[in-house]
Amino acid sequence: MISFERPNYLQKPMELLKEIIDHFEKVSLAELDKVELMNRTDLKFCLHRKLVPAIFEAMKGHYSALEIDGESVFNYHNIYYDTFDNQMYMCHHNGKLNRYKIRVRKYNQTGISYLEIKYKNNKGRTIKERIKCADFKESFDEKEASFIEAFSPFNPQELSPKIINTFKRVTLVNHGFTERVTIDFEPGFKNKNGEITLNNLVIVEVKQDKASENATFVKTLKAYKVENQGFSKYCIGRSLLDEIKKNNFKPQLLKIQKQYLN
Repeated sequence: MISFERPNYLQKPMELLKEIIDHFEKVSLAELDKVELMNRTDLKFCLHRKLVPAIFEAMKGHYSALEIDGESVFNYHNIYYDTFDNQMYMCHHNGKLNRYKIRVRKYNQTGISYLEIKYKNNKGRTIKERIKCADFKESFDEKEASFIEAFSPFNPQELSPKIINTFKRVTLVNHGFTERVTIDFEPGFKNKNGEITLNNLVIVEVKQDKASENATFVKTLKAYKVENQGFSKYCIGRSLLDEIKKNNFKPQLLKIQKQYLN
């Protein structure tokens, strides 16, 4: 049974969140690898951070939280790459299926970095390939270039960094290890044109082998009138900072302006 008991909102949301997570069962990184879901379906949700403590309170007993060295809130650092004419951005903007994102992600808690390629196919599945790499770079070495050529249609020599993205993440897993939920706080974006942090925006992603709206987290979000929607950190970050075609992202940008910047 899902509980909708509302906690004390006089505390700051992140402080209260950490207190609530302390009462979750915990899983290790090794245990979480049971539900790695490198080939999966995604359901994404955007909500105001003021809703998060109540939603997490309702999830106690249904999910376990990833814990590393006694911590469950982790800092992530991404650099996204694209071609000189922004082919990956434009494919997403124009609604093209079979599209790619290429990034280097650093997990600050472990100090490990990965070169990652995300491929969204025309059946709505996300397929991720990755290899360990050194920290951020302007260009790719021979091994990394071969990896990009093997798993994407792009010439690695034509790729360059476009935007830095940072956020805080909590990762949950259901007790059956069939569903992984990531909750991202305070997404920030920075490039040569400026920087911005969306302090009030929380991005939830429910990752499953097969999409099911019967997932407890999904049902709880819908009970709070939060509906699933597409959201790309790379595309929204660039839309906020760059003079680039963004017509198809305007509804999301207007919502960000009204709800998540204040």
